Amino acid sequence: MVKVKGSIVLNPTTMEADVSLFADTQSEVVPNVKIQGMPEGYSISAGSSVMTANGDMAFMKSDGNWNWL
Repeated sequence: MVKVKGSIVLNPTTMEADVSLFADTQSEVVPNVKIQGMPEGYSISAGSSVMTANGDMAFMKSDGNWNWL
């Protein structure tokens, strides 16, 4: 399960959302995953983050891929 954790900053011009996400595992964070609490029609913007239950952390790059630390 991947879900929004905290506030969402929406850009209606680009249809992008700056979000902080939580996922149970890193393997759940895949393209087109259904994210609980994510507004319909929006994509994840560069600079957004995701953290897993194991403490793995990633940031969304401008090319649409996650950069795992």
